[in-house]
Amino acid sequence: MSFPHPDSAEFADLMDFLATGGRVREALEVYRDPDALSAELLAPRARAMTASLVTIARASGRLG
Repeated sequence: MSFPHPDSAEFADLMDFLATGGRVREALEVYRDPDALSAELLAPRARAMTASLVTIARASGRLG
């Protein structure tokens, strides 16, 4: 198997394929603020961690 030359169009196409996971680049448009997306993805984990800490605090008698 040969690897395309880094200055070739074939190499550029390969890098584009790797960067997009094989999807069409137009389908990868940013649809919202990245900070809002991160917050939405991390919110369930943050709630679960908070609930765990509250449970631990209650079990140890440090919280009502």
